[in-house]
Amino acid sequence: MTTSPSRVQRPKLLRLLEIASTRRNMERRFQRDFGRLPNLASPRTFNERMLHRLVYDRDPQFTLLSDKIAAKDYIARRVGPGYNVPLLGTWRTPRRIDWSALPERFVLKPSGDSGKFVLVRGPAERNTEHLRAIAWSWLKTRRAGRGHAEWGYRGVPRQLLAEPLLTGPDGGTPPEINVFTFGGEARLIRRFTGRKTLPERRDAWFDATGRQVEIGVVSIASVRMELPDALRIELIEVAEALSHGLDHLRVDFYLTGNGLRVGELTPYSWSGMAHWRSPALDEKLGRLWAGETDYAMFEDFRDPDLADVPPADAAAWLKTWEKLINAGDYESARHLFASDVVAFGSLAQAMNGLDALEQEQWRKIWGTIRDFAFEAPAHLAASDGASTLALRWRSQGKTEDGGWYERRGRCTLVLERRGRGLVCTHSHFSMDPGIPPRRSE
Repeated sequence: MTTSPSRVQRPKLLRLLEIASTRRNMERRFQRDFGRLPNLASPRTFNERMLHRLVYDRDPQFTLLSDKIAAKDYIARRVGPGYNVPLLGTWRTPRRIDWSALPERFVLKPSGDSGKFVLVRGPAERNTEHLRAIAWSWLKTRRAGRGHAEWGYRGVPRQLLAEPLLTGPDGGTPPEINVFTFGGEARLIRRFTGRKTLPERRDAWFDATGRQVEIGVVSIASVRMELPDALRIELIEVAEALSHGLDHLRVDFYLTGNGLRVGELTPYSWSGMAHWRSPALDEKLGRLWAGETDYAMFEDFRDPDLADVPPADAAAWLKTWEKLINAGDYESARHLFASDVVAFGSLAQAMNGLDALEQEQWRKIWGTIRDFAFEAPAHLAASDGASTLALRWRSQGKTEDGGWYERRGRCTLVLERRGRGLVCTHSHFSMDPGIPPRRSE
């Protein structure tokens, strides 16, 4: 029996037509967003390389990585099951979900799409009729299956999955961290504060050495954050094990109260449409993709104007306030506090409002101390909107005869998210018993 040449050529022809259609659509979107056509014949920038992958690369491993259910087996094989977010169940249709078997708090997602999820944080959000309607919309959407613009998702079975709602080390929303790998090696780390879609969300970018660098996209402001060495090393080790053999992969982590968990493996960051803060950043990340390893191409991170972008996480807030106290910068420090702050201190029993706090406490103390610093660890309680910190501090203070003494104490701070960052709504400072001495010893 012979096979018709037309039947042999048909799959190849369909693939060529599909590639041509994808390229045309991607070029049209790129030109609309950036005012020029991408160079897909000889891609140089990060966006161009990502678009080239979208249009031409048909590595079947991208389908495995894009499948949120199958990816869990991949993660378990590469780094062990302990890095997986636990799976509560998988279903082909919403009709099969036994809602009574799910815990009070969980996340519902489609297996074959990115950025879609529903958080169920309690009974008020457990409207099963509403959840079913959302789930059906995911399964029926044009983006699912063969119509997806990102090729890897096209072969993912249309299913639903549920995972437990994770909590961070402080009991609140777990911080998210992305590791960008190129050629199987971690090159950049992006850390977030704040929940997705909320206006106070902030990020910070680090190179693989832990240096915070001046990288960013226009949709989110960057602030100074901490990246402890032990956390950085673990992130790099896990991300590199998961990306071995791939020219680029983004590994998305959650930092939970029980350690790191891999939330998603992302082969198509921004679908090649990243709006970097400058075209130069797009070109520099393209150089990383091409194999360049010189981090000197990225500038050190520059602290934003406090009046414009207040710190968005507690650690950065404390570091910023330390710096302003030691500099005696009252004006900048005011941006860290709510105008209606209520404060208790060592010189005044109660201060209502920011003006009273500055005049009755800060201006009477900051000029007589030096080397102020908060001590770790802090005792922290947090929710999505506020953090309460109880911690110790130290400084040196002047005695009556002009000498210096060791000045130590404790404080309680309540930090709330208002607008784009954290502001203090309550502070209570007191010194340890027996401090200060009247004269130097």
